[in-house]
Amino acid sequence: MLSNESASVSEELLADSYLLNSILYADPEQMDKKSTDERISTLCEELREAGAHKVAAKFSEFHKKLWKITSDEHMFALEMTPSSPPYLGHYGFDAPKSCGEIGVSERNIYMIEIAAVYKHYGMVMEHGEMPDYVPAVNEFLAISLAEKHPESRILRRGYIDSLVSPFLPKLKKGFKGKPWALLIEATELLIELEVNDNIRGDE
Repeated sequence: MLSNESASVSEELLADSYLLNSILYADPEQMDKKSTDERISTLCEELREAGAHKVAAKFSEFHKKLWKITSDEHMFALEMTPSSPPYLGHYGFDAPKSCGEIGVSERNIYMIEIAAVYKHYGMVMEHGEMPDYVPAVNEFLAISLAEKHPESRILRRGYIDSLVSPFLPKLKKGFKGKPWALLIEATELLIELEVNDNIRGDE
C-alpha cells in the first residue's frame, strides 16, 4: 500500500491513474465523451476514498478544461513542432547539431536507455513514436506495476529516478498555462506516492 497525505492507494489504483493520465493526452475530439467522463469521475472518486485528494484534484481540474480543448489547440501544443514538446529528453539534453552527432549525442543515449527498459518489460513503441513521449512514459509506469520480480522493481525505480523525475519540473514549466500541465502535476504526485511507500524496489 502507498502512503501520502494520509493516503492508502493500492497498486491497482495507482496503475489505473497512470494509464488514464496517458490517455488524456489524446485529442478530445477523438474521445468518447460519455465513457471518458465516467472514467475520470470514477477514478477521482476512488482516489478521494483512498485519501489521494491532491491527485484527484489535478484530474478533476483537467476534466473541467478537457472538452474546451480544440483540435487546433491540441495539434499546435502536442503535435506540430511545439515550443514546449511533450518529450522528456527535450528538457534535459540539446538536440544533435549535425547528422554525425545523432548516434553519439546524450539525448540519443538517453532514448536508448529508455527503450532498453521498455524492452525488458515487453513494451514496444509504435512506429515513429519516441520512447520519452509523455503519454508513453505514463503508460509504462502503469503496466510495469504488474511486474513483481525484485530485479524488475529495481529497474523500474532507476527508470523513475534517472530517466523521468529529473525532467518533469522543466516539462511542467514548459506547459505552464496549458491544460496538460495538470496531467504532468498528477504524474509528479503519483510518483511521490510511490516514493513515500518504497513501492519501486527500495526494500
